[in-house]
Amino acid sequence: MWVALPLCLLSALLATGSALQCEVCASREQSCSGPLQPCAPSEGTCITVMAEIRLEGNSFSYTGKSCLEPKNCEPGPFSLTYPHNVTVRANIACCDTDGCNAGAIPVPTVSSVPNGRQCLSFFKSGADHWQKKKELLACTGAEDHCVEDYGVLTLGDIKLRMTAAGCGSPGACVKRALVKKYAQGVPEILSQAKCYPAPRAGGGIGEP
Repeated sequence: MWVALPLCLLSALLATGSALQCEVCASREQSCSGPLQPCAPSEGTCITVMAEIRLEGNSFSYTGKSCLEPKNCEPGPFSLTYPHNVTVRANIACCDTDGCNAGAIPVPTVSSVPNGRQCLSFFKSGADHWQKKKELLACTGAEDHCVEDYGVLTLGDIKLRMTAAGCGSPGACVKRALVKKYAQGVPEILSQAKCYPAPRAGGGIGEP
């Protein structure tokens, strides 16, 4: 028994010491830095989330870094364009070594050149009803999918409640209904999420 007890204590210490450590921070800037913090046993991924949102003539950035469960990591950039020049540009990067999420990641740029596809679009934010009916939106660049989202996106102390449809890049199609955690302090709760290839202009419109 006396031999087994020290071995158990040693195993516990080694397990604690081997926990993944990630940089943890959040900022309304295009980058942030913070201390390395040990992750929970189920959190085997370090993540960085960078987003730029243009809304009602204003634009803001958000960067978040934290530990995350690997199953919640869906890396890669994506972009969304809604009517009235409302845009979302985001990038997500995941890694699995100590401190690997240090530094900044870029958000995607979107070409303004039409790609020959179009989507029905609308946008409502909170109690503001900017558009009462759907209208056609010409898609540009790599945004060749039609996306519809209904729900709330939280970025730290920023909460964006919206009902929206527009053009999106293929990376935006990972969105799913119910709760999605992108990083610490960055959850999204969607009651509905649709994504399908955008039809070509003049060729009819609507979800296949």
